[in-house]
Amino acid sequence: MAMRYLSACLSLVILISLAGFSATAHHNGGVYFDLNVELQHENVTVVDYQLFNPHGRLIYLVTDDDGNEMEWSAELASANNLRRSGIGNEMFRPGDKLKLVAGAPGLTEPNFMRLSRAEFPNGDVAIFSGGGTGIRRAGE
Repeated sequence: MAMRYLSACLSLVILISLAGFSATAHHNGGVYFDLNVELQHENVTVVDYQLFNPHGRLIYLVTDDDGNEMEWSAELASANNLRRSGIGNEMFRPGDKLKLVAGAPGLTEPNFMRLSRAEFPNGDVAIFSGGGTGIRRAGE
């Protein structure tokens, strides 16, 4: 009886440990993004913006050096975290112009990044990751 109980407990501990590894891998941004590189796009146009869990999304258009318009997708933090930082559903609307978006480029998907910040034409900056997540108003 004691062996059966010990075996069941050991199996449960192993199962819980394995489940934790997949959660850790998912939240390790270095698996999906090159965190040592900051990619910047200037003068972009918002196509779509959605706050949802587990990660929000900003879709935007940028024109490359050859004049070709390209669509990019930027992953955001969770909707819950962003809303707590003052970044809500009305932050961007289709057609909005942004002075700059910056983030870590994706490792496996083309035209994909993890958004770290967006700068508005009026000088306001939205910070999407790190300890300073939130809105910095121009001149503050």
